[in-house]
Amino acid sequence: MCLNLVLCCKYQYVTAAMPNPTSTTVAVVIGETQWQILETNSDEHIIKIHGLRYSKCRAVLFHTFCIGLCGIPYYVFSYYPRCHRFKYVNCSLKTADTIGLTDEKKFFQVEKVTDIDLNLTTYKDSHLRYFMYQRNRYVWINDQSSFVNVQALNERVTMGFLLENISGINKRQQQELMKLYGPNSAEVEVKSYWTLFVNEVFNPFYLFQMFSIVLWSLDEYYQYATCVFILSAWSCMQALHLTKQMSRNLHDMAGNTSNFTVTVLRPSRGGREECVVNATRLVPGDVLVLPPDGLVMPCDALLLTGSCIVNESMLTGESVPVMKGPPCPSTEVYCKDSHKRHTLFAGTHIIQTRFYGNNQVLAKVLRTGFYTAKGELIRSILFPKKFEFQFHKDAAKFVFFMVVIAAVGMSYAISLYVQRGSNLYTMILRTLDIVTIVVPPALPAAMTAGIVSNQRRLRKNKIFCLSPPRIIISGKLQVMCFDKTGTLTEDGLDFYAVIPNYTGERFGRRVVDVNLLSAKSPLVQALASCHSLTSIQGQLKGDPLDLKMFEFTQWILEEPGPENTRYDNLTPAIVKPATAQDENLQNLENYDPFTMEMPYEVGLLRRFHFSSSQQSMGVIARVLGQPQMVYFVKGAPEKVASMCSPESLPENFNTILNEYTSNGFRVIGLAHKKLDRKMKWASAQKVKRDTLECDMVFLGFLVMQNSLKPETTQVIKELHEANMRQVMVTGDNIMTAMSVARGCFMVQPHQKVLLITLSGQIAMDNRPGLNMEVVGETGSPKMSMDNYVIAMEGKTWSVMRAQYPELMPTVLTKGMIFGRFGPDQKTQLITALQDEGLIVGMCGDGANDCGALKAAHVGISLSEADASVAAPFTSQEQNIRCVKLLALEGRCALSTSFAIFKYMALYSFIQFFSILILYNYYSILGNYQFLYIDLILTFLLALSLGRAQPGPVLTKQSPPVSLVAISSILPLFLQVLLVLLLQLAALYLLKAQHWYKFEEIEDKNEELIGSWENTVIFIVSAFQYLIMGGVYAKGWPFRQPFCSNYYMVASLVTQSIVLFVLLLVPWKWLCGVMQLQMVDYTDQAKCIFRLYVLLIPVLHLILSLGIEATLSDTAKFSALFAMIRRRCKDKEEPKPDACPLWPPRSPAHVC
Repeated sequence: MCLNLVLCCKYQYVTAAMPNPTSTTVAVVIGETQWQILETNSDEHIIKIHGLRYSKCRAVLFHTFCIGLCGIPYYVFSYYPRCHRFKYVNCSLKTADTIGLTDEKKFFQVEKVTDIDLNLTTYKDSHLRYFMYQRNRYVWINDQSSFVNVQALNERVTMGFLLENISGINKRQQQELMKLYGPNSAEVEVKSYWTLFVNEVFNPFYLFQMFSIVLWSLDEYYQYATCVFILSAWSCMQALHLTKQMSRNLHDMAGNTSNFTVTVLRPSRGGREECVVNATRLVPGDVLVLPPDGLVMPCDALLLTGSCIVNESMLTGESVPVMKGPPCPSTEVYCKDSHKRHTLFAGTHIIQTRFYGNNQVLAKVLRTGFYTAKGELIRSILFPKKFEFQFHKDAAKFVFFMVVIAAVGMSYAISLYVQRGSNLYTMILRTLDIVTIVVPPALPAAMTAGIVSNQRRLRKNKIFCLSPPRIIISGKLQVMCFDKTGTLTEDGLDFYAVIPNYTGERFGRRVVDVNLLSAKSPLVQALASCHSLTSIQGQLKGDPLDLKMFEFTQWILEEPGPENTRYDNLTPAIVKPATAQDENLQNLENYDPFTMEMPYEVGLLRRFHFSSSQQSMGVIARVLGQPQMVYFVKGAPEKVASMCSPESLPENFNTILNEYTSNGFRVIGLAHKKLDRKMKWASAQKVKRDTLECDMVFLGFLVMQNSLKPETTQVIKELHEANMRQVMVTGDNIMTAMSVARGCFMVQPHQKVLLITLSGQIAMDNRPGLNMEVVGETGSPKMSMDNYVIAMEGKTWSVMRAQYPELMPTVLTKGMIFGRFGPDQKTQLITALQDEGLIVGMCGDGANDCGALKAAHVGISLSEADASVAAPFTSQEQNIRCVKLLALEGRCALSTSFAIFKYMALYSFIQFFSILILYNYYSILGNYQFLYIDLILTFLLALSLGRAQPGPVLTKQSPPVSLVAISSILPLFLQVLLVLLLQLAALYLLKAQHWYKFEEIEDKNEELIGSWENTVIFIVSAFQYLIMGGVYAKGWPFRQPFCSNYYMVASLVTQSIVLFVLLLVPWKWLCGVMQLQMVDYTDQAKCIFRLYVLLIPVLHLILSLGIEATLSDTAKFSALFAMIRRRCKDKEEPKPDACPLWPPRSPAHVC
């Protein structure tokens, strides 16, 4: 083998270095590259890189500035890394010692360029320059004057090139390639508790809490400071434990390749020799020797010889073992998706290997480290795609607004204390105290408490969440995409019938008993041999469809091995009828050529495993005693029909096919072909599949029944009633998909399905023509697009995406059924819907859905495979009921987060107004008053808000998502204004009393706490906290009714009693602790005044409920504005007569 899979050939090296010329943009200034745009492999992640060189002079200035400000800029710049660019000067990428990277979110970071010696004969430079980004290595290609991903060097490699040399590479070549690709390791470091602690403590949230604790301690507010410190420490420890646990789980999943060794081939003078090496030293080009008893694959490799039985449950979640074999030499470019039946993926378990004769089972290393399928999975977890949810963005804006309010309050407090002549210490203390009041440190804890409750309830429903913020996002789901098989329908298939194609008989007769078919007919032979089943410990394992098909034949499978040594090793497996008229016909040991006829057995010589691109599988077989081999194939009926000669296809082929597929059946086509008598076993192992799959004879249909899961129809109906759009995206037949969509009421009875297909013609604008037909009707679609939903296949999607961008908005708006979609196309559909500004969910159960699950805002995996950890949610219940539960919980979480945020904002404003009012009267709330408000009242109510249960049904109305929308800001502003006016009204009521007298104090630094002003403001504001908690506890329709939240009801009742006691009949010791005015029962005027004060909370409750009931209802608010807009419009805009999707006056529907 040459030094590299691609570097050995100059032409291949140059083309592989830039696999896609459009994926890299380079800027050249005076002949040298200054910057470059790279598109990474995953999620179409685009980064812009700049060449930088470290400047000592600039670095000295930078560090001097930071040290001069006590190191504070170091902390600030850690959140604004672009500021570190000051230490560097721009230069060309060729001479750069540092690379500056900017992603599409404008996040900037720097990475060091490493320069090492490299001695590869086909590599022109004597040294290698590279930098690392998100565990990927980017190497400098001098000829291209750009950096490329090192994995690009292995792209565009043909199958013939990979199969050329099976002797491996020598040790020197391996060492040099090790420098190029790095070690074969996808290990995830488990950080120490100290490192995690430092990262956690320097979070702005904890720093602000530490600042608040110090400030409260200086103000002798030790009680609350101690409570916050304990809560913060407990929260920090919980976060550290959770982060450490997740890190350990990820480390265990990634594994450690340094713990075991593998056997590789090295070229030698005598041919080749075996060497044992550590798995971390594997490089692309190494040839692995796979042991008979199997192993866990340490890398991605292409099977060269023999066959393997592989457990890929780590990737797919399916416990069914998969049989893999070597590919045929061809000029086809290798692709891990289209050639997965020949690829052994890292992390999968090879149960058993099989060989022919004395040959070894060999595999060539293709990818190592983080470039393997498992490595990419780990990377997707380490560096997840970031989403910007409107609620989170508005929350940040609102917090900034609160900071501005705090600045205004601080200015007012400073002017007040300056006029009063207070000392500097008191002025600073009281001014900074405003910050901790307006921006409450308990806000993140209160928000988190609600999410934790949602997460706990999801766990009880067997839904596990990897990303808690996604729970809130799921509350605004607009489009939910579903896979079909295993998600909407049962995972397994039930045998329904066989439709044989016999000469002289009209095609369409249904056969349900194999005994009605001749055992020696080609159809039965095809059913018994065209599969990927294998025997493991005496049990048949394989695809459920293959199992059902084989069980129908009532044949048995025997494979060579210790139990069946009488068979020739040239025959991998033999199938034969389980029973016969003469049992001796099935026993080779009793066979006598003079007295007995040849036993009836079919040897399976070579299998062509199922390929999603080929949509079929085939097997070369030979009936014992027959002079020639036979090739059997099964697959998608349309694909099988294209392989058959037209004479063998019945006239009513499409009619019968549509009859079954339109009723939801899974239909498999079967065909066979007799091969040339001169073809021997060796030729059969080398023949290309394309040469076999032509001029075949059609045998018939295998019809399988795939029933809906019991929960599917009801959940789909509920999602439809909630105005949540549903989309089916499957790899199955489009007709079957449309039938399932009808059966589960995804397509409503009044809706018509518009099927868009390729016409096979070229339109006048040189674009492929499109054919549009209404399923079940004849003629062109005549109604508006509102009456139709669109269905299409993957190949139509690819053409429309590339050639018809003007029609894509209509497809994305009305598209509902997408059949024959590959994994990449599923991801493309999810991304396209997101680009339309929609919140998109995806629910699937297999590895084919992994990319879509990662791309969706809300991905729900019904599989427990390792691949499913890339999805934010995993359900242990294998049905779509989890979608409804998650939507209910998400709406509850979003509504609750909205309520908590508004409540905490009101809490800040209530206390803000109270403090500023008391500052004017030389007063302030006492420590125990603060403690009661902050810890007992507010925090208890906020936690109780988070315990609200989700509503029982999904409603058409969805929770509001924007905190800065007029429907949110206006009622919140009115509530704030009402709070202020009622506090001022209470103070005015106090001043209006004839017995009231303002107490003057001589010491301007002293603050009077037990005054009437303090008592009135404390009581009124305390009631305001209770009232706003009750108002925002409104449940329906997204949460259970208010009375069902027992924590909130208990909190409101108990605290209302406490406040009534404090206002009307306080005990003496209680007044002393709370520093309130005692009740003088001999003074009737003061007793009556306390009753008057009680009227203010009653008035507040009535008015605040009125504001929430009218202005906070987004539906009513939208209806009001819509009515105003209609009245302002002179005339309504005319609606278009037809959708632009229709071709104008085209009887053939070809555009």
